[in-house]
Amino acid sequence: MPKIPRAIWLSAGALWCSVVIYFSLLAPSELPELFRSIKDLFLHFVAYGVAAFLLTMGSRSPRGPWKPALVSFVLGVGLEILQPIVAVGRTFSLADMFANTVGLIFGMFLALRIGKRIFNP
Repeated sequence: MPKIPRAIWLSAGALWCSVVIYFSLLAPSELPELFRSIKDLFLHFVAYGVAAFLLTMGSRSPRGPWKPALVSFVLGVGLEILQPIVAVGRTFSLADMFANTVGLIFGMFLALRIGKRIFNP
């Protein structure tokens, strides 16, 4: 399988993070019905897991996956702080931040253990 260029991974990660930002700052009433029917913490886990996976796949940091993990973590904390300020009906939630963190650890682990073997032989 051909190696996927780093720029593709990072572009996909940036695009995914943009989608996460957009939906995180919408009022709950404006979210698609599909999102409202799925458990909130599961959505957080998946959103940050995918972000960390994509960013880790594109990372060439000599410090390992910590830079993509930090980016994902700061994004999650920043959005949790902004939600009650910017979006009507949104609140700050430590449970959401926990789900974000568990998701980003899972995504980072997946990229390190499985993804690099499959996509970047």
